[in-house]
Amino acid sequence: MTSSQTLVQNFILFAEQERIKAGLTQQEMADKLEMSLSGYKKMICGETSRINLYTANLLHKLTGKWIFEMIKDEEGETYEIAKKLRQLSDSQIRFVKEVVELEAAFSKNLEDFEKDTDDYISVLIPTGNMEDGMVYDSCNITRVNAEPYRKLFGSDLDCGLQITSIHMAPAYNTGDILLLSRRPIRDGDTGVFLDRETSRIYIRKFVQARPCCLEPITDYGKPITIDPGSEKEMKRWLRLGRVLTKMRCKDPEINGLKKQY
Repeated sequence: MTSSQTLVQNFILFAEQERIKAGLTQQEMADKLEMSLSGYKKMICGETSRINLYTANLLHKLTGKWIFEMIKDEEGETYEIAKKLRQLSDSQIRFVKEVVELEAAFSKNLEDFEKDTDDYISVLIPTGNMEDGMVYDSCNITRVNAEPYRKLFGSDLDCGLQITSIHMAPAYNTGDILLLSRRPIRDGDTGVFLDRETSRIYIRKFVQARPCCLEPITDYGKPITIDPGSEKEMKRWLRLGRVLTKMRCKDPEINGLKKQY
């Protein structure tokens, strides 16, 4: 674990780097942090062992960076999520924000009826032409009660993807919900893969070999090979999740909490 002294030093270094990047004098930076010039100089000279939370909050408002970015505490899932958020466009961030709001509203709705929110999962319902190599242009998000599968798979069960066309038959039929885990895909697993170059999504069986192969689960589509020794090819493909099993759901919409993106 990083020592408190190192965290303070990281914060001081961050403040000075941001000041220089913004083209501010030390007096101007001190004013923005509501400090005296002498107080700011003492801080950056390391003559303090503590950082005022009010100062940290002002620096956050000035730079838009979170506290763990200021102190370079790069451990944990929260940091990884925040780092990825910075890579998204404004429209993508709005999408994520609406998903979070939907999840929060749904959880509150269930609490009102004293139901366990862990029994429900988010399910994506593509609205585009869902074929082999579909273009992921838009989707609906709804919530489905997956209680029996939660008991079976526990925390491995993360979300679902509903089949909306006949292209996956007979393996998957229209209306089937594929239950997905975000854990690593292993040899022989069926997974959902995104081609970053074309923005197309494939539901394929993963075969670990050299080269690796994404095999169609039906006669529809062609095998896709990926050279594990090629950094470019490995970065091109994003593994969205592996299929745990499929379920049928006559009416996936729960309590009207359904949103289209």
